[in-house]
Amino acid sequence: MPLGIITPLMTWEETRTGRNDPREPLPVRRGLVALAFLFVGVLFAFGVYHHYFLGDDCFISFRYARHLVDGEGLVWNPGERVEGYTNFLWVLLMAGSLFIGIPPEVSSVSMGVASGAGLLLALLLFSAHRWGWDDPFIWVAPLALAANRSFTGWSTGGLETMFFTLLVFLAFTVYLRERDRDSSIPVVSSLLFAMAALTRPEGLLFVCIAGVLFVVEILRRKRSLRAGLVWAAPCALIVGTHLLWRHAYYGAWLPNSFYAKVPGAWWEQGWRYLTLFADDYRIVWFLPLAVASVVMGRRFVHVLFAGTVTAYLVYVAGVGGDRFEFRFLVVVFPYTYWLITDGVRRIVGLGAAMARFRRLLRTFGFAVVAALVLTTLGASLRSVADEPRYGIASLEVIRDYAKRRADAGKFLMRLIDIGVLPGDVILGASGAGALPYYTDWPTVDLLGINDKTVARMPIIDRGIIGHERWAPYDYLLKRQVVILDTFNRVVFDENILDGRSRFRDYGSTPVLLKAYRVDDKYLIFGSLVPDEELVRVFGRLESVVPEATTPLSVFGRSDKLGE
Repeated sequence: MPLGIITPLMTWEETRTGRNDPREPLPVRRGLVALAFLFVGVLFAFGVYHHYFLGDDCFISFRYARHLVDGEGLVWNPGERVEGYTNFLWVLLMAGSLFIGIPPEVSSVSMGVASGAGLLLALLLFSAHRWGWDDPFIWVAPLALAANRSFTGWSTGGLETMFFTLLVFLAFTVYLRERDRDSSIPVVSSLLFAMAALTRPEGLLFVCIAGVLFVVEILRRKRSLRAGLVWAAPCALIVGTHLLWRHAYYGAWLPNSFYAKVPGAWWEQGWRYLTLFADDYRIVWFLPLAVASVVMGRRFVHVLFAGTVTAYLVYVAGVGGDRFEFRFLVVVFPYTYWLITDGVRRIVGLGAAMARFRRLLRTFGFAVVAALVLTTLGASLRSVADEPRYGIASLEVIRDYAKRRADAGKFLMRLIDIGVLPGDVILGASGAGALPYYTDWPTVDLLGINDKTVARMPIIDRGIIGHERWAPYDYLLKRQVVILDTFNRVVFDENILDGRSRFRDYGSTPVLLKAYRVDDKYLIFGSLVPDEELVRVFGRLESVVPEATTPLSVFGRSDKLGE
């Protein structure tokens, strides 16, 4: 951070508080601030580099964005209106990126990393505004976040996670500033909340939390009714307009992905999700400090942050968490770590009234801060890819899977570009991200995220979130699926069918398996179309599937494809 930006901030703080210790000249303090900025920035950059990935799901948003730019509308398949994304504003940003010629694979990560860095800066400025630039505790929460693999990892990934987190944090901090100033036109926070709600549906929860507290203050005559109506109007207008547009365009009040992923409350899995995070980061060790912050602070900011974290965690537990490692929790990291830091700071501050314990309390504060940062960093550097995770994919698993799918998609795209494969093949895929994005084939989402019919099928048993429904055979037959992504991997380096059965069960119905050789690669998949269609699509490729009778059990389970 350039000293030219730091200087006015420090000067403003000194003017406001009158703090300017002659034993510590201002240039020295500026240098220390710059050094601390550099340290947090380097730690964040290291985390981003070490945990960087591009997930498969982000390509769903990219596909919608590309179809919008191409004039097809916000659709998964041209002519089929289904809302398989949950990040409307992010999709629009990706469409804008494509429109000006920047690939979303680049712009999404760039915006995510910028949002992560912006959040660290916003959290630092928020703490400095409340405690002063000469308070060393202002660096603790940013330092803990920069050391956190979930924070730095999800600054990449290609999804809206960090952009959403930044919007929500800015909305709350501006909301607090408007309250402190008793603003009669508090519209900035309202607009930020609206943007957050358009970025993720959970944004509405944060809008409701802020709204409830606004109503309470109106009833207590601390805020005016007029100010409350002015605050509510912009957010209600923007979010309400989008809601009406969604229903008119897609025929549903909620995104299709909600129907596919949240058939009802699943507290057991949600509890697993939260306890897994607690086990990884040992956050339970530090939560009593957050409680101490609320009890000792007893200010509006403590109620707001503690209430936000509590309400959101209840929501996460209710929906069963998420398929991906702690993605849903990132949004409340800033408030959690700020409250923990504030708790430590207040306990250390007791030394001002108890001089006999001042050194002991300072030692306690240093030990807690060191433990917080070191345990977070230690958990972040530990590989968890091979450990049982209750159906929750680690960053390593997400990275490896997405890379394999992207490589396969690019390989098929090259075959389409040179005319070896047609551009209108109907694909049935369970990993409906990179493969459909790069091929741009009409795609049936086997899991229902982008398919209304599958998303509304009943669930017999709970399993992995978002992976509990499978498109039935008759439906795939009706959709005339040519390439059924039978093994969740269409492109192979070897012919895995050599000497084995040509069929695999799809439920109780056998599906014909096909294999074609292209250079040193093999395309292996199931198919539900007549031989004439296969000849039309793959006539230029060498078929290499032999006649054989090896039992199907060599593939493992065959009741659900793509496992």
